[in-house]
Amino acid sequence: MIVVNFSTSQYRAGQDRLKASLNGHRSLMIKNYLPGWKTHHESPYEFKINAIEKAFQHDNVVLWADASMYLVGDLSKIENIILQDGYFMEESGHYVKDWCNDHARKYFGLTDREDHYTMFAAGMLGIDKRSPVAMSFFKQWKHAAKAGCFKGDWSDHRHDMTCASIIAQRMGLKYQPGSTHMAYIGPGFSEPNPEAVFHLQGIA
Repeated sequence: MIVVNFSTSQYRAGQDRLKASLNGHRSLMIKNYLPGWKTHHESPYEFKINAIEKAFQHDNVVLWADASMYLVGDLSKIENIILQDGYFMEESGHYVKDWCNDHARKYFGLTDREDHYTMFAAGMLGIDKRSPVAMSFFKQWKHAAKAGCFKGDWSDHRHDMTCASIIAQRMGLKYQPGSTHMAYIGPGFSEPNPEAVFHLQGIA
């Protein structure tokens, strides 16, 4: 498995922290947009798709991790889930109805029932390139990005996370329970799960 992250400007400090925490585990830390990539301004978070595709050139099993994360536990826990299921997703505690703008709603043709789909935390996503199910998800996610569904304001849309969650729920993909592998830490957060693999903390 390879851990991949893309960060620019002030987020590189978090990327450096993430890489250091991996203790030599295989990783791909991308610091600049590559030819053909849309910027975050042009299509928010589409760089995740591009970075994962780049990482597939190095390993079949890829784990995207946000720059806000750093390793504190046993990474093999997540890797084993990806190898078993073909993917890794963890519940975020949010619902599609609260974070989906009109363009994405129209693109997906959301029904009232689908408004209540639960979302997963797209700050960490594992994909096994050899899994047909995982790659079907990934291709639909990429198509949604190309259709402009990642675009939108933070006040009512969560870009890649909203789109990915709709696709995952429609496919019947399972989420890991929230806060089991990723734990937010810092003021205002409860004591983290001692079995967490990654901590999430703002970048100073």
